[in-house]
Amino acid sequence: MKEPKLIEFHFDMLPSDVRRLVLDDLVLLDDNLTSTQDVTMEVEQHSFVLPMKMMFAIVILCRQGSIDIRLNLEDYHVGKNDVLVVVPGTIGEGIQFSEGTKLCIMAFPEKAFPLLMKMEHSLRFREHMTRPFIFHFSERDMTDFMQVYKLMRSVVLSDNPYKKELIMSYMEALSYYAVNQIEKEGDKEMKRQRGDTLFHEFVDAVRKHYSTERQLNFYADKLCISPKYLSRVVLQHSGRHPSDWIRDYVILEAKALLKQNNYSVQQVSDILHFPNASFFGKYFKAVVGCSPRAFQLNTIF
Repeated sequence: MKEPKLIEFHFDMLPSDVRRLVLDDLVLLDDNLTSTQDVTMEVEQHSFVLPMKMMFAIVILCRQGSIDIRLNLEDYHVGKNDVLVVVPGTIGEGIQFSEGTKLCIMAFPEKAFPLLMKMEHSLRFREHMTRPFIFHFSERDMTDFMQVYKLMRSVVLSDNPYKKELIMSYMEALSYYAVNQIEKEGDKEMKRQRGDTLFHEFVDAVRKHYSTERQLNFYADKLCISPKYLSRVVLQHSGRHPSDWIRDYVILEAKALLKQNNYSVQQVSDILHFPNASFFGKYFKAVVGCSPRAFQLNTIF
């Protein structure tokens, strides 16, 4: 039987407001730079089911205040002049804003990538982005970045017949700034200790394979190290065992699927490659404290 397909949370499902602009399923632009309402209040006006899997790329620019967000079981803090890039397939669990936060959002559907990836530097950008990533701009670079963002808004609002081509050019300009910062961060990454690098490689492997592979030996083989050494490295760098990371990714995905209310417990069990729904139910209850069906019906968990 063909497995059910995950429902994709596209960028056109993001909450609408007077500042939101969309051009031909290519890009969404939004910000609260001129709003007098606190961003937390704006978010609370819309209903979100968490955790959720975001099947689009999103770039968040913080111009004032700060943002704390949990993505793929890791916590990210975004401060002034920081840029957070979230790749498609990322699971978000929650977000909090400091008072007076001002931000800009650019979102791109996954189907727009074939157009973007025709640009050589954009391909390099995509190769870097295997997981959510934060980099910091200087005030000067952020000012330049914001000027391009404002030009993009102006183009979308215009009647120029070459809107799409202009937006692509502006996106090209923005990606030059991004690639420069990412490569600087990449140089720092190369200087990390071997253990820290191994830990991040392990988490990346779990993110890619947790729905089908839950054995420590599989990940140790992928990293060409012994299971014992992998356990020691992961525990040392995160305070948690590898099995905890694997389990939490599985449970996070299960919660996201169950809360969509589009799949039965059996279907979720199949998507996550459990041998049967009974085994999945025991696995889920041991971690969450209730059955998958009870979680699906009860919003307090």
